[in-house]
Amino acid sequence: GLVRRRHEHGGSRGSPATAQERELRASALPVLLSALGVVLAAAGATPGPVLIDGPPAGHTGASGEPTCQVCHFGAPLDAPGGRLLLQGVPDAYAPGRAYTLTLVLESELMGAAGFQIGARRPDGTQGGAFRALDPRVAVRDSAGLSWAQHTRAGTVVSNPDVASWSVTWIAPESGAVLFGAAANSGNGDDSPFSDLVYTTTARSRPAPPQLR
Repeated sequence: GLVRRRHEHGGSRGSPATAQERELRASALPVLLSALGVVLAAAGATPGPVLIDGPPAGHTGASGEPTCQVCHFGAPLDAPGGRLLLQGVPDAYAPGRAYTLTLVLESELMGAAGFQIGARRPDGTQGGAFRALDPRVAVRDSAGLSWAQHTRAGTVVSNPDVASWSVTWIAPESGAVLFGAAANSGNGDDSPFSDLVYTTTARSRPAPPQLR
């Protein structure tokens, strides 16, 4: 999986595991991973390094999509102690104009992090286009839709409490747009467990012609 961390209400990660506890966890891991593979196969998701390079298409939690919790576990969705912010979405957009959108994930003790964002019109079609600004972000296309998401380089965090990514959004010619995003906070222990997943949405609509 991508990234994990143990969530404790109040911000504590708990007492260090004893040698016996670590041995028990290690012995149980193959069984847990085998069970996880069955679950993910049934859900159509793919575990393993592919998630480090970016999530499967369509995992933003909006527009009928699931979230990162398909592959990452550990706490309720949008658990206390963290949040995901989407900045730069215009209330009213000018058709064809480029806007810089920034996702900010706040979550204590992150060892790594990742995200995915989509943009949809009310009829479910693609709402504009995404363009990557740097090697930390890539654009994924599938079945006429696209998402911006982290790359392997984009999982690295320099601040254990905040991670952020920026992407260019090219506004469509018409139609209201719903943005949906999900992000994953973890401690980087390379297991699919003890993850924290946060979501957010935002909306934009075409500006009146006289204001464009």
